[in-house]
Amino acid sequence: MEEFKVLLVEDDVDTGKRLATAVRKAGFHVKVAENGEAGLALYKNAPTEILITDLKMPGMGGMELMRAVKKISPHVQIILMTAFGETDTAVSAIREGALDYLKKPLDLNELTVALGRAKEKIAEFRKREFVPALLLAEDEDGVRERLAGELEKEGWRVFPAGDGDEALHVFIKEKIDIVILDINMPKKNGLQALHEMRAMNDDFEAIILTGHGDQDSAIQALRDGAINFLKKPIDLEQMILAVEKGIEKLQIERSLKYRTRDLELATEIIGTVTKENQILVDLRSSVPLSAKAFAQKLIDAMPMGLVVVNKDLEIVYINKGVTNPIKYQAETIDEEFIKKLSNMGITELSYESLTSTINKLFSEPNGTVETISTGRYSYITLAPMRIIWEEDQEAAVLIIIRGERKLKQ
Repeated sequence: MEEFKVLLVEDDVDTGKRLATAVRKAGFHVKVAENGEAGLALYKNAPTEILITDLKMPGMGGMELMRAVKKISPHVQIILMTAFGETDTAVSAIREGALDYLKKPLDLNELTVALGRAKEKIAEFRKREFVPALLLAEDEDGVRERLAGELEKEGWRVFPAGDGDEALHVFIKEKIDIVILDINMPKKNGLQALHEMRAMNDDFEAIILTGHGDQDSAIQALRDGAINFLKKPIDLEQMILAVEKGIEKLQIERSLKYRTRDLELATEIIGTVTKENQILVDLRSSVPLSAKAFAQKLIDAMPMGLVVVNKDLEIVYINKGVTNPIKYQAETIDEEFIKKLSNMGITELSYESLTSTINKLFSEPNGTVETISTGRYSYITLAPMRIIWEEDQEAAVLIIIRGERKLKQ
């Protein structure tokens, strides 16, 4: 199977070597360049699907390199490495199309998540199916060969090992998704190998093979994070089902990690509160569509109404927390909109009080918050904000609506 290709650009040679080893272990083919100019030359000669680059380098910096590479390959996935104090620049880079940024010193688990997200994006683009890698550690040659052959028939990549030490060597060298370990093996038993693997990397699922009398060890393996244990002689159908469940569980957990990071980035990109207490919403086309879509889902899922209006009282944005209960797609703040808000329990609000507060906020400083009581338990909170369009910015007001639930008669 073709590997995903990575270009790593890092001006510190030792750091570059360590990161290249980590990237290779994660299952990627990697080329290394020591500065931006060399990285761009390498990319022009042989484009890769992923670019990992330091943000601050002598000569051509990471931002300049990113822009140059994006012109060559618009779909390249870019991960930036930032030092302390460079977060604002990194977020700006994400607005221009970078996938993620990692703070130095790098956390290898965060690097793995970022690479996983990049791989997922590329796979979506290629429409390529995920092919998991299995490590099969079994000391009986005949059993190992038979099981490996059956697992390969399922289309999975299988890396066999004859003892615990060899299993650890394979695990260190390859990016393994599912580990299948015999409890009793020479040099290092299955539990010892599993402990050492977990200490290195927790991004895999484990299945234990047990013989007669290994019940206690199998239970201990489950406590240590194995998802299943299979008794010998192995039932092939049972093993394949266990691997399938392991793959499904692993993909769900990885997807959760990726979506969690998407959430963090969507929060930073779509709704940012600056050091000056200014609320910014970035609607430029350079913001990744995936981040926009995820932020939209997040905002629509919030248990409150959100409305954004401009100086002309036109509604720039309204979430489902408003449109669903009022059953009305409002375009401006008008009397009809105020009337419809009664469906949300907003019963004591006048057009004049709302519009006068909105108009007042356009001249108030950043960080100003106004609240209008609209009932015994309902209220509307308003704050000034700015919307970033392609070429300019527009002043706006954010309206947060907290309505009252109607009591059942």
